[in-house]
Amino acid sequence: MRRGSKRNRLLDYWLGIPLLNALATLRKTGRRRQWPARVTKVGVICSPALGDTLLFSGALRDLRGWCDSQAGGGIEIVHFCMRQNLAAAELIAGADRRVLVDLTKPGQSIRRMRAEHMDVMLDFTSWQRLTAFYSMMSGARFTAGFQTAEQYRGRGYDVVVKHRADCHEVENFRALLGAVGIAAGLEPQVVVPEVPDEPLASARDIVVFHLWASGTRSWLREWPEERWIALAKRLARPETVFAMTGAPSDRERTDPFVERMKGAGLDAVAFVGIDGFISLSHLLRRARVVVSVNTGVMHLAAVLGAPTVSINGPNRNGRWGPVGSYAVGVESPGEGCGYLHLGFDFDGRATDCMERITVGMVVAAADVMVSR
Repeated sequence: MRRGSKRNRLLDYWLGIPLLNALATLRKTGRRRQWPARVTKVGVICSPALGDTLLFSGALRDLRGWCDSQAGGGIEIVHFCMRQNLAAAELIAGADRRVLVDLTKPGQSIRRMRAEHMDVMLDFTSWQRLTAFYSMMSGARFTAGFQTAEQYRGRGYDVVVKHRADCHEVENFRALLGAVGIAAGLEPQVVVPEVPDEPLASARDIVVFHLWASGTRSWLREWPEERWIALAKRLARPETVFAMTGAPSDRERTDPFVERMKGAGLDAVAFVGIDGFISLSHLLRRARVVVSVNTGVMHLAAVLGAPTVSINGPNRNGRWGPVGSYAVGVESPGEGCGYLHLGFDFDGRATDCMERITVGMVVAAADVMVSR
């Protein structure tokens, strides 16, 4: 269920809420089930957003550690993922298997979940009613998930955890594990396979820019193009190659911007990986600095340990900022920004948050990251 799809959110709202609450009522959820005495299989599901999936990797590592620590071991973890987040899911460790589901196809998704015969189902999604419904219909003997304000999704779980807007999403994931007695605290991590050829192998100095956001009203999370060019001039060295990353769907904007960079006397190339996030990860690791709007590529760079600067605007560091030893988020000055909680809650909010962030602010953050 993509945050950027209004149709899917409406489907989730008008179909998910009545289905979920009708089923919760029939199950008489006042008598919640207890954690099974014997667990052999645990299912997990997280948001299909790429960044959310990467942030979830820490909680998945914690769950893996708990499963391996139990007497006899052998507890299997099944990660139910979607086509939208498969590239990120392939880089995170912990699950024994991944099973693809399509949240817009209820019958098919529920059948695939029930076929796994799970003892426990842990739902790490925050706002989707359909994922809560699928968790209830999964056939698992115990479920846990979030109750999120104004999303009407928590009644059917056996353990319900408040999803908070005043902490980072990583902390919300840890709270869900803690509520079922699993110690949590590991940082997000990815495992990247080797590639036969390093991207831009001949480049001696690489700076990565990721200009494009995705999802609902994505333009409100994008920085003016002229400021990217001004930033590039401040960061450029004689040998610098600027790599513009983006999805294949971004090429119609990336290619003209690369030409603008070249017209400004800068060496720039467009980079679109053809193997999910694998080649992109190798590129990010080699970068002197990665500057990105707040999106999945930013989170990937931060988790990889690349010097990363996130240009946040409507996002707030304490809620959706980068997580990594060499990562920092630049926030909008003044009042009214940093308001995003679930990723689509723009109504009635400031629309100039990205414009408030100056080139000097980003340069200063980049200098700090590079000096580390």
